[in-house]
Amino acid sequence: MVQTLDLAEMTRRADRIVVAQVVSTKSAWDANHRFIHTNIELKVEEVWKGTSAEREIIVQSGGVVDDMEMHVHGMPQFTVGEKTLLFLAGRDAPQVVGMSQGKRSLRWTGKQWMAEMAEHSALVRRDAQGRLQSALPEPAMELNELRQRVRALIQH
Repeated sequence: MVQTLDLAEMTRRADRIVVAQVVSTKSAWDANHRFIHTNIELKVEEVWKGTSAEREIIVQSGGVVDDMEMHVHGMPQFTVGEKTLLFLAGRDAPQVVGMSQGKRSLRWTGKQWMAEMAEHSALVRRDAQGRLQSALPEPAMELNELRQRVRALIQH
């Protein structure tokens, strides 16, 4: 389980916030042949926070090698060709902030780009009594509106 983060906290934790297209994914065993990790190569199209090279590579746990799959519940999934908004932390080995929360798939409606909330079944929030509750999914938001909100948060 992962505690839900609001947009302000996601923005604060991120070293870089980028809009990117997934160029490739490649899974492999670690050196000890115990865990699978996946390299996700991104072509950066926009930078909202920080600085970024034209290409970024994220390495995360999980993936498929031959007939073996290692799945980490709550970790974002990437599809070659998809366009996505990413909240990234770390320089040399960037990670997605808040697991799946830091990845928002982008969808073209024919008029505008919409940012979709990622898979959220592993997210929880605390109620007024401090008990953990399942977090409700966030609705899709226009990319332009989300960009304005993030930039306003960065300025404060």
